[in-house]
Amino acid sequence: MVHGGVCIAHAASPETLFVENAIPGELVEARLRFRGRGTWFAEIVRVIEPSPDRVTAPCPYVPHCGGCQLQHVAYARQLSLKREIVADALRRQGVAAPDAIRVHGMHEPWGYRVRGEFHVVRGDGGAGGVGLGFNRARSWIPIAVDDCLIHDRHITGALSRLRTVAARADATLRTLHVTAGEDGRELLVSGRPHKALASDGVDPDGADTEGPRLSTEWTTLRWRDRLYRVRSATFIQTNWEQMDVLYGCVIDALGEYTGARLVDAYAGIGVLACYLAAEAGEVVCIESSRESARTGVLNARVNGVSDRVLYMAGSVESALPSVASQGGVDAVILDPPRAGCDGRVTAWLALVGPRDVVYVSCDPATLARDLRILVASGPYELRSLDIVDMFPQTYHVECVAALRRA
Repeated sequence: MVHGGVCIAHAASPETLFVENAIPGELVEARLRFRGRGTWFAEIVRVIEPSPDRVTAPCPYVPHCGGCQLQHVAYARQLSLKREIVADALRRQGVAAPDAIRVHGMHEPWGYRVRGEFHVVRGDGGAGGVGLGFNRARSWIPIAVDDCLIHDRHITGALSRLRTVAARADATLRTLHVTAGEDGRELLVSGRPHKALASDGVDPDGADTEGPRLSTEWTTLRWRDRLYRVRSATFIQTNWEQMDVLYGCVIDALGEYTGARLVDAYAGIGVLACYLAAEAGEVVCIESSRESARTGVLNARVNGVSDRVLYMAGSVESALPSVASQGGVDAVILDPPRAGCDGRVTAWLALVGPRDVVYVSCDPATLARDLRILVASGPYELRSLDIVDMFPQTYHVECVAALRRA
């Protein structure tokens, strides 16, 4: 299996096939669907010799909904497949993997998403003829759903109310963005386009309605006895429970950081920074989104660490050398988007980077590409690698790589 949740098969000819909804080792009958960039894409017609890891997907929308790709795979096998995908990505870039790659799964790999984006499906027959759902597999056309097994129960339990919200909105509303906050007592709701959803029409019944109250401005999330204000436009980890494991791996990778000057690159709203600032000398947060940076400043004040958290609004490639020239850096935490780090970031780290770098990645291919520069061709050693399953039932995988300058 490769990143994306498809399996590789080879026909009698030299052609390579990507087969959806399969498991490595199975014998299946597949139908060719289309050819792109020299590779055929196929879908299963029937499974002739199933894998012992094949299970019946519990969601009635599989395989039509494109949200989950691995519900047909037993969860333990999902974790081992993700480990194999990460190891293969490193091997292809010539990066030697640690002897032990730790894999952190979830005890209950369902109902974990505290944030979701639902497409508006008009003419569905729901409230006011408006449904909410997700794009179909291999399509930009949405399918309406009445439930979603990977979303927080407070969100899916309010889908009927949310359909009413969408029906009352302007006809230009395309998506509804929902975040479960206040320990499930509040849902933060926004629309796209933003003007299509009037704030005064979201929850007209107010306290007379059972279930979470609806908000359009802010909500609050809690992590390790700290409170964080969140807006719809600001990035957060959607699996708040597993985020504790992810950031725990980052903290372990940093080691002793009391009094240290840390850089939290791609810092978002400062969830990790506010925690680290309790012991660090200073945490410099670099964030390109000005709204996220403003929210991060607010969160530093809320958590009483504003004297040790400094925000710089701008790109990491521009700000990182400037930060280092103003007092040195003991360690850098990288948590870039799926595209990975800009080449100027990895080049600067390879030339004059600090002793310790902790790289959080949501894409094995771009992680391996950047580690090739920093480790295979650069001055760092890959001390440890953790895989944290932030998105069970899907192909997405998160990694934490601890690097030390040799």
